[in-house]
Amino acid sequence: MGMIENELKLHIEMARAKHLKAMIEINKAAAPKWHKLRHLNSAVREKRVFIAFVGRIPAGFLVWTKDFYSHYFIDLVVVHPKMRRHGVAVGMIRAMENFCPGNKLFSSTNRSNKAMQSVFLRTGFTKSGFIANLDKGNPEWIYYKKVADRPTASKPRSKPSRKRKGKRSKRK
Repeated sequence: MGMIENELKLHIEMARAKHLKAMIEINKAAAPKWHKLRHLNSAVREKRVFIAFVGRIPAGFLVWTKDFYSHYFIDLVVVHPKMRRHGVAVGMIRAMENFCPGNKLFSSTNRSNKAMQSVFLRTGFTKSGFIANLDKGNPEWIYYKKVADRPTASKPRSKPSRKRKGKRSKRK
């Protein structure tokens, strides 16, 4: 990889308080009507946000919860308008898939948001249903993806069996 390609490489990490200013700027550029600083602050504090960088430039962020019937739910995906169509949303969703314990991941978008529907289809999500009456005439489509089953912190791990020295197991 050349020097320029390396500088433009997509990098995703857990967001920290120092990233809030960049996330607010991305949010204002991408969705000026949606701005909930309290929501972002608590999500960052609770370590429920990924931030994506293209090189050293903040490009987008993803917020999730575990409140959807005790499953992980991507609550918000925001990409700066000048960074769209560069794999930022897909990269953040892949990071969430790798992070997500359990085997189910959900998200949603409005029927009118064709760009996000396309991202969900490209990342292997399927439509799972819809919720009417949130936005008048614009139902919220629920998406689901089966992800690799990973143990969760609440699941007990089995202890490895200990073999005694000097004794061999019998083979049949």
